[in-house]
Amino acid sequence: MNTFFATSGATLVGCLFLVIATGAAVYFFMKKNRAEEQAISFEQAQKIIFEEIRNVRELITVRKNFTSMISFSDDKKIPLLGVHMPGSDRKFLMNYAGTITCGCDIDKIRIERDGVGNRIKILVPHSQILDAYANVNSFQIHHQDAGVFASNFKIEDQHELIKADLEDNRQKALREGLLEHADDNIRQMFTSIFERRGLNASYEVEIIFMRSETPSLSSSIQNLLR
Repeated sequence: MNTFFATSGATLVGCLFLVIATGAAVYFFMKKNRAEEQAISFEQAQKIIFEEIRNVRELITVRKNFTSMISFSDDKKIPLLGVHMPGSDRKFLMNYAGTITCGCDIDKIRIERDGVGNRIKILVPHSQILDAYANVNSFQIHHQDAGVFASNFKIEDQHELIKADLEDNRQKALREGLLEHADDNIRQMFTSIFERRGLNASYEVEIIFMRSETPSLSSSIQNLLR
C-alpha cells in the first residue's frame, strides 16, 4: 500500500512538473512570438495611420467661417490750405463672408518607433494658416458714393480693401488661438485613430509638434476671392 502511494505521488509530482515545464515553454514561446509580431506590427501601424489620411494632401484641422464689415471713406484737401475740398468725398460700405483654414502638410508628418520599446512617436509640424479667402457670392454693397471732384471708386479699390480686411481677420484668428485649437484637433485625431484601429493595445503613442515655417499665402486677387 505504501509502495502504491509512493508510486502515485511520484507520478503526480512528475505530471505537475511536466505541466509547469510545458506552461513555461508555451509562455516564453508566446512571448517571443508577441515580440516578433509587435516588430512587424510597427510597419503595419505606420500603414494604418497613413491610410487614414492618405486622401488628404493638406491635413485640414480647423475651418473658421466669419463675416466682416468694411467701411471706407476719404476726401481731398485743398492744396496749401489743407482743408476739406467740397465734393471730394468718397464713401464705401459693404459686408462679406470669408473662410480661414489651418492645418499641417501631411508630407511632413513622420512616424517613428522609440527605440525597441512599444512607444511610437508621431512628429507633426505645428499648425499654420493655410488659406484665407472671401466668398464673392456673399458680397453686399450697402453704400457707395463719390463726389463730383472725387476719383471714381474702382473694382480694384474694393479688392484692396477686402485684401486688407482679410489680413486683419487672419491676425485676429491668430490672437484668438486658432492654431492652438488646430494642434489640439490633430492630437485628438491621432489618439482616435489609435483607439479605433486597436493600435493602443500594442503601442503607446507620443505626439510631438515640430517647429514649422510660416507658409507664404498668395496675395493674388484670384486666390483671395472665390
